[in-house]
This record gives sequence, structure tokens and C-alpha cells, in this order.
Amino acid sequence: MSAPVQDSLAGLSREQRAALFERLRQRKETAGAPRETLPRRPPDLDPIPASFAQERLWFLDRLRPGDPAYNIPQALRIAGDLSPALLAAILGEVVRRHEALRTTFAERDGQPVEVIAPPAPPGPFGQRSLPVIDLSGLPGEVRAAELERLGQEEIDRPFDLARGPLLRATLLRLGAAEHGLFLVMHHVISDGWSVGVLVREITDLYAAGLAGRPSPLPELAIQYADFAVWQRGWLRGGVLDRQVAYWRRQLAGAPASLPLPVDRPRPAVPGYRGAQLSVLLTPALTRDLSQLARRQEVTLYMVFLAALQALLARLTGESDVPVGSPIANRNRAEIEPLIGFFVNTLVMRGDLAGAPSFRELLARTRRTTLEAYAHQDVPFEQIVEDLQPERHLAVNPLFQVMYALQNAPLGGLDLPGLSFSVLELATVTAQFDLELNVVEESGSLKAYFTYGTDLFDAATVHRIAGHFAALLAAVAEDDGLRAPELPLLATGERHQLLVEW
Repeated sequence: MSAPVQDSLAGLSREQRAALFERLRQRKETAGAPRETLPRRPPDLDPIPASFAQERLWFLDRLRPGDPAYNIPQALRIAGDLSPALLAAILGEVVRRHEALRTTFAERDGQPVEVIAPPAPPGPFGQRSLPVIDLSGLPGEVRAAELERLGQEEIDRPFDLARGPLLRATLLRLGAAEHGLFLVMHHVISDGWSVGVLVREITDLYAAGLAGRPSPLPELAIQYADFAVWQRGWLRGGVLDRQVAYWRRQLAGAPASLPLPVDRPRPAVPGYRGAQLSVLLTPALTRDLSQLARRQEVTLYMVFLAALQALLARLTGESDVPVGSPIANRNRAEIEPLIGFFVNTLVMRGDLAGAPSFRELLARTRRTTLEAYAHQDVPFEQIVEDLQPERHLAVNPLFQVMYALQNAPLGGLDLPGLSFSVLELATVTAQFDLELNVVEESGSLKAYFTYGTDLFDAATVHRIAGHFAALLAAVAEDDGLRAPELPLLATGERHQLLVEW
């Protein structure tokens, strides 16, 4: 599952959304967030600086060259009469449009700078034919296994940030009218939102190509490098000091790590191998949680964050529970259509001191979340650099559990005679000890738990997922329950444990 697009206002009425937007606007103005349109960089600017987020990933790549943990994959299934030549030309047009896809990195005075290759003339992707692997002659089970193997190989294949390219595309022929498309980008030039931009542009351009029409996509007003230059100029001096000062206060004394109930000692160097399981929340529970959010004037995002932190407090015995949460950080219209590394990570510090009721915990969570949103412009990398927590390669700094509420995932994209849909692969990468992604699907919510297999057995995470579902059901029924009293077992499990056994 690719990095999510945060939907932090899901479940609110129009009036409640308006009120929260006004609170957020006031907080952002106090924090010094800008309102002007981002300018283009000078055409002769040399060197072009990397953004703060790119700089951090560049340094991490120097520590562990080619680390596949920062590869962002997307696999698509294409049903219908596909033209590989047209698809290759379309990928070439997308690369032409987005400078980020033509960017590599060089070193100047110990710092990374962007090197942007000129656009290639119209033609095949990367001035070469799109690689095609033919699996159509293999028996069904063999073909499926080979598809998984090739997917794993693509995800694990390292990128060279100095040489590029930092986007790879491979087409697999699965049958006469069925193909798979593997797209892999390095995180240094992309994020989860960018994956959506890439897929939408491919399908829009393909539809136009089929009809013999010119590109329907307007030229981009700015490029990612323009954002990087602007960010370096704006986020400094008093603006940076005010925003960093907030995070310095907010994270002072936070625990270095959570004592999660792992099954094995933490390895000295993380392997990032992961697995995933999910739990489906019924439409009735989804409805009850949405009603709870409206009653307490919070969002579904806040309800799940509070529930997760209440669960982690029970599992670890801690009342101070920091959780990481990605935010798209695309709060200006001109950067919404760009491919680039904009996503930021916010540290949501859960305060469960004093055994609060879940209702009170929601109020605390709302305050914490709105304050974090008001200071979302400070890159996580800057916060780590300022706080200088004790660092270990094996432990993510400031938090080890990640959480996001996602919009509905990419569904079918139908074109005349052709349809694109997500091709699910079993390969899972775990960048954190534990990660929760809550996804809205057809009126219900599904909670996906991704975990590092170096640390956890599947049975342990299955129990954690069950505890989470039971806790949600309890607070949907009674939000006055105190956090330490929230049940972690479903009714049937409690009866089995206390009566039958």
C-alpha cells in the first residue's frame, strides 16, 4: 500500500468542517504560515538546492546506499487491447511534464543539489522502448508466482540517486488482453499523492491518445524544484524558529521508544521485511463511529488516532504515546498537480495521564491535532535535527508506530476498450515497527495493520488487531469509558475466556 493521502476531516458535517478550518487558519497565521503564490525559480539558478526532505533521504542513502525501504511501488492491471507503444510514449510525456522525474542528485560542498536533465523529444519512455516481459505462455499458477517474484525484484532493486532514472516502468504481458504495469519511484522524488498524479495522468493521456486528441493536461505552473528553492528561502530565520519552537515544546521529554510487545529482539540493522493483515469494521460500527465523531466535534481521523493511542497505552503501560502520522502537505493549489516529495510526518503525542475518559481523550487529541496541522510546514527532518534524539539505525526517531486514515484507494479507471485497476501483490515493506492504515471502502472501514516480521509474529498482530476492533466497538457504545477500562476482548472472547475456559 502506497503512502497515504490524509483525509483528516472525514465524518464531519459541513458546519463542523468550516469551524475546524477557521481554527486551523487562525493557528497557521499565528505560526507564520505563508499565503502567497509560489514563484518560479530564476532560470539560471545554479546550483538548485534539494528540499529539506530530499536532503534527509539523500543523507540516509549515503548511510545505506540503495536501501529499498524508500522505493514507492504501484502495480496496475490493464484489461483490454493495450498498445505498448502508445503507453511508452505517454510515460515519456509524463516524464517531460514533471522535472522531478528527470532529477538526480549531485554533491556540492557536502550538500545535495538537484540536477535536472533536459526533457527528451517526444517519443518512447526515456528515449527507449518500454521493457516488456511476456508471461502469457506460462500456466496460471506459474504465471502468478512469476508475477510475484518479478514484483518483489522490482521493489527490491536499488536506485542510484546520482545516476537515475528515479522512475522505473516495466510492462508484463499476462494474456492476449491482459497486462501488468510495474511503476517504481524513489521516495526522494515522489510520495503517495504523487502516485495518484502519475496514474491519473497516464490514464488521461491514454484516453486522449486513443481518440487521436492532443494532451488534455495543462502545462504545470511550477515545478518541484521551484518549491524546494522557495522552501529554503521562506523556512528560515524567525519563521523557522517559531515553528521549530512549537515542536521543541511539544516533544520535550517524549519517550525515545515505546516498549511494544514484540516477539523477538530488535535486530541491529532493520530488514524492512513486513506482512499485513486487516480487520473489517461493519457498516453499523462505521456509522456509530461517524456519529461519535460528529457528537464530539472531531473527525474520524481523530477518533482512530485516540483509539490507537489508548490501545498502545494498554499494551505498553505508558501514558505518553507518540505516534507518527503522514500529511500530504499540499496546502497550495499550484503544488497539488505536481509529482514530488511533499508529504510530511507529524508526531502526534498522545496524553493519557490521569486515566481520561475516551471523550476527554478525544478533546485532547483534537487540540494536539489542530496544533500539529498549524505547524505542518516544518519538515520532520528539521525537527529530528533540532531535537537530536539518541539515534540508532534499528529504531525510528521520535516514534515507531505510524497511523493514517486514507481516502478510498484507487479503484477501476475505465477507458474505451480498456480498464486500469490496482494489481495487488503480496510483497510488503515495513518502514516502522507497526503501521495502521484505516481505509474507507464501500461504506465500511477496513483497518490494515502492517508490521515488521523481524519483530512480530502474525499471531501477535492478529491479537492486536482484534483488541483494536473490540476497543472501537466499546467506545462507539459508550464514550464515557475511562481509557484504562476499555475492553480489549470482544464479548464472545470474554465469555470463552472467563466462562468456557
